[in-house]
Amino acid sequence: MLSRRLLIAAPALLPLTLLPLAGTARAEGFETRPLTVAEMQASGGVIVDIRTPEEWAETGVIEGARLVTFEGAQAFIAALGPDLADGRDLILVCRSGRRTAAAAEALQSMIPNRIITVEGGMGRIIGEGYQTVAP
Repeated sequence: MLSRRLLIAAPALLPLTLLPLAGTARAEGFETRPLTVAEMQASGGVIVDIRTPEEWAETGVIEGARLVTFEGAQAFIAALGPDLADGRDLILVCRSGRRTAAAAEALQSMIPNRIITVEGGMGRIIGEGYQTVAP
């Protein structure tokens, strides 16, 4: 289970103190996790690589991931269609994690699926030794 932490600064408690918060949902309405590829694949969620075709060709992709560049919420939802209809989690991956956060923020009020962004993106995943496949 994902643990969330809240930074609280009080003059008498400097330096900052970390306090756990209940639940796993982030305040933004989506979760960010440092998932491994094995965890993503075992989750039953839809893994979506939102990078560009040039990025896919440059570094390869996660085996079984849907390749849908995020160019706006409506087009993205239309491209995923049936993958969203069954209610599975949506696991978003980009190069570093920044684009997935922006995509998740845009999508969260438009789809009922739980959205998880992969912390560190493909840079972290490849850095940990995952062997990608050709797109």
